[in-house]
Parts: sequence; structure tokens; C-alpha cells
Amino acid sequence: MTFERSYRIGVEDIGYENLATNKTILEIMEDIASVHSASVGFGVKEIQDNNAAWALLDWKVKVIRRPDYDEEIKAVTWSRKADRLLAYRDFKLFDKDENLIAIGSSRWIYMNLEKRRPMKITADIMDRYESEDVSVFDEEIAKIDISALENKQEIASLNYKLRRRDMDYNGHMHNISYIDIANEVLPEELYFNKHFSDIRVEYKKEILKDDDVVVKYFQDNDRVLITFETENKLNAVIEYKN
Repeated sequence: MTFERSYRIGVEDIGYENLATNKTILEIMEDIASVHSASVGFGVKEIQDNNAAWALLDWKVKVIRRPDYDEEIKAVTWSRKADRLLAYRDFKLFDKDENLIAIGSSRWIYMNLEKRRPMKITADIMDRYESEDVSVFDEEIAKIDISALENKQEIASLNYKLRRRDMDYNGHMHNISYIDIANEVLPEELYFNKHFSDIRVEYKKEILKDDDVVVKYFQDNDRVLITFETENKLNAVIEYKN
């Protein structure tokens, strides 16, 4: 079963050339995923009763045409499949003329908030979503290859102390906050002049309140790689391509 909702690109959603930012694209996809889950009884309002919430592991997004300021778009999402611990969700964004402007895929776990561990995704849970095994990408989400970074020095780095604004209702750093912080370590010539239409984000280990985060920016051929570390352990990786 697909689920759809309309959005309008506001002044807070735009950046370079008055076009929607990558943060905005991900926020729209995140929001419609949340609203869809709420419609089947697994939304934000049910978190306290269930003592569990959906937690994001991966984004894979391709922007085909970036929407403009004040443009109205339609977002469509659906649960694609699930195995014992992982659930897959895909997205399509359309303009008012039904032209496809962005696609996305994501992986999630259903996390016990007390134990901070993933729970088994039962058939009872997935039956509510009426999954459709239709993928927007030909290939499944794969790990971001960071082997090239082993002998490479970062171009820039940033020490960041988490703030209240960075946290979400699950008690860890909000997945969209990674995009905000990554922007701070990018050089200005990239931040102000590149849109990066291919986006991969891989969340490996949650970042919690009061954690000290080291953010590093690398360039690897046509890829921009941004890593997040706490206590010398890798928490997340963002990969951008044009």
C-alpha cells in the first residue's frame, strides 16, 4: 500500500539558487514515513505505550530535479519488505505535473528504547503496512566503501558538542542533524556551489546527548565523504556525489 502527502517548499527549505536543499528532501521523506507509520498505529504518539520506535539505518537518495521555492510537490512512500530485524521503505517525489523529481530508499530497525536494542519485526507489525515489493533502485542499499580513507588525511575536521536542538524523541542525535553538522565541515566553495544529487547516509552507532563528536571531511575522486566519530569509533558516514 502506498501512502502520499503534499508539501510546499518554503523559504526555510531552500539554499543555493533558491532550490530545495538535501536536508529538505530528506526531511520530506522522513516526515511522510512518520505520518505513514502513525496511520497504521506505529507513529510518534504510540512510542511511549510501545516503548519502541523506528530508527533509521540508511538513506540512499537521488535528486533528479531539485524543486524551487514555493513549489508544491507530492511525496509517495511505501513499506517495501522486512526480514527479522530490518525493514525497507522507498520513496518517490513528484512535481505538480507528475514528473518524477527524486527517489529514495531507506533501511530501519524497530528499537526497544529501554534496552537500546533492535526488536524482532513481526508479521503482525508488517501486515499493517501492506508492503509492496517495488524498489526505486535497481540495486539494494550497500555499505559505503570507506577503505580508501585508511591511508588518507582528512581535508578538514570539526569538533562538535551535541546540543539540545540536535536530539530527537528517541534520545539520540536526530538523523537530519547529521546533514546540518556535515555542512559545517564542508569548504565554502562546495557548500555554496554544489548541490550533490546522489546522497548516501549510513548510521552505524547512535550518538547520544553530551557526546563529543569529531566530524571529518575527505575527498575521494568524485566522492565527498564525511565521517562522524565518538571516542575514536565510527558512528556515521555521509557520501555525496554530483
